[in-house]
Amino acid sequence: MIPAVANPPAPHPAELLAVVSDLTALLDRETALVRGLKISDIAPLQQDKTRLVQSLGNFLKHFENGTTLPPAAKQKWIASGQRLVAAATENERALRIGRIATERLIAAVVGAVKASRQPHATYSPRKRAPRNVSIAGVALDRRL
Repeated sequence: MIPAVANPPAPHPAELLAVVSDLTALLDRETALVRGLKISDIAPLQQDKTRLVQSLGNFLKHFENGTTLPPAAKQKWIASGQRLVAAATENERALRIGRIATERLIAAVVGAVKASRQPHATYSPRKRAPRNVSIAGVALDRRL
């Protein structure tokens, strides 16, 4: 006979609220860094962000299985959840705006390079267009 595997104990409400608070603060910090154009300072936050999101996901699985919070913790959870949603929305918006601005800047640079490398509409004495046209390659590191 195979022994039954017990479900892990439900998380303590204080642990859940701490994870939500930490994740909210991290998202706010990341948003401020994006807006301050301190992109290199964002990378160190990613590992912590991943850990907090996974931890929150594990907590939320308990609630899918019927775990409930005491009324006092439920009120704190609602307030914390609303702050987390607001922080995540603002973070996503800042990242999206940053990505769009970066893409536009790169397109402008590539366009300027192409324009500077195109042959002029003049002809040589033999009435031919110049043949020394070169193509410029541009590489973009999109990791963040």
